[in-house]
Amino acid sequence: MKRQRAPGWLLTGMAMVIAAGASRAANAAQGDLIEQGKAAYSHRCAMCHREGQTGTFVLARRLGKEKSLLEQRTDLQPAYVRVVVRQGLVNMPRLSRVEMPDPDLDAVIAYLTMTKTGPGT
Repeated sequence: MKRQRAPGWLLTGMAMVIAAGASRAANAAQGDLIEQGKAAYSHRCAMCHREGQTGTFVLARRLGKEKSLLEQRTDLQPAYVRVVVRQGLVNMPRLSRVEMPDPDLDAVIAYLTMTKTGPGT
């Protein structure tokens, strides 16, 4: 008995459906990570880095008012955020892995470095 091969168009269509599903899953996972980052930021960082707080005033003095609110910045790089959190910088104390576990830091980095376009940003 000879096996029949699926037509190329069918295989292409199936691959597109699988890729779309994987893309939706990746987007959902990224969305979950960003939500976790927002929560971790609120819990660990906002006491200094929300509007009107000490970190905001210090950053405004050092970098200008337009760069004082971390949640609104579009120029933050993941590696830079990680180094500043783990090693500290000027008035910013270093945060240990006990104070901010790596998964929380990864989520905060995803939140702060996400593309800031569209409504609500």
